[in-house]
Amino acid sequence: MSRIPAGQRHEQELKALELSNAGHSIEVIAERLDISPRTAARRVQAALQRIPAQEADTLRRQSEARFNGWMRRATALLDSPELSIPDTVRVLGLLLSLERERVQLYGLRLPSAVVVQHELMGPEGPGPITGSSGVLTGPSGVLR
Repeated sequence: MSRIPAGQRHEQELKALELSNAGHSIEVIAERLDISPRTAARRVQAALQRIPAQEADTLRRQSEARFNGWMRRATALLDSPELSIPDTVRVLGLLLSLERERVQLYGLRLPSAVVVQHELMGPEGPGPITGSSGVLTGPSGVLR
């Protein structure tokens, strides 16, 4: 592992925080700064720790409000009766991704797998679950 000079690390922290405040995901921040997602998350956290506590709390609240808005919109999509199972899986993957981003903001961790169950709607209403339970895993939110 190569160490970067403190000045360059500080620059990365400021840029990471700037990108985070603009609404970019940890993955986008990592790509733009040419660092790993884990390093990007550490840079954002380090930058937040350098600013006064009150300002950091304000930034966290703003980010959380933004995540909550996206999550409300994605959750509303799940209520659509026209949503296909593949689209449902994509929305669930988006929700999981948003939750990962939000908990990273607080330095927490999510479970590595989430069980998903989906009831199929027939002409007579909800039916039994028919082979539609699965596990969303990994960054792509794959249903297995």
